[in-house]
Amino acid sequence: MAAPASNPVNRDDEPIDVARLVHAAQGGDEQAFGELMQAYHARIYAVLIGMVRNADDARDVSQQVWIKVWSKLDTFKGDANFYTWLYRVATFAGLDFIRRRDRRRETEISDALEPDRNADDIVPTSLTSRPDHAALSAEVQDVFEQALQTLSPEHRTTLILREVEGLSYDEIATVMKCRRGTVMSRIFYARKRIQQALEDLR
Repeated sequence: MAAPASNPVNRDDEPIDVARLVHAAQGGDEQAFGELMQAYHARIYAVLIGMVRNADDARDVSQQVWIKVWSKLDTFKGDANFYTWLYRVATFAGLDFIRRRDRRRETEISDALEPDRNADDIVPTSLTSRPDHAALSAEVQDVFEQALQTLSPEHRTTLILREVEGLSYDEIATVMKCRRGTVMSRIFYARKRIQQALEDLR
């Protein structure tokens, strides 16, 4: 499991005055919003690339997140830390992207398997060529990536927020809008799935 990144909840060394910038941005100050983007962009991108597993897709979703944040900034009331609100917007945007992508892939597979095609013409690897259906290789990294893709978007996102971003169970529960017990259960299940996949290498 990758080492956790610097914990975004630790604001002791935060180089910007988040509250001041948020207030200014809510008043239409684009420069203040730009400073917020600069401060949090890398963290948001890290979460999204962990979710969607593709750099181009992560960049696209990141842009969508910041557009959504700008349009909904007036809904942030300050009853939670700004990073918590921001991560919530990002993770739900990531989950929406994953669901749309999976539905699109399923449609493409269905279209490829036309009813009038001869069964002998159907390439056996058509359903296993997707990264999340690929055969496990002998390398640990490949096995880890494969196991990660077998998790549901919710389980994968929860694990990333915990192991990569270093959020606490309570913080993840706030971001994912679920109970702390649900967070614990998802992390336990996700870790177990990955451990089982790695044990198969032995």
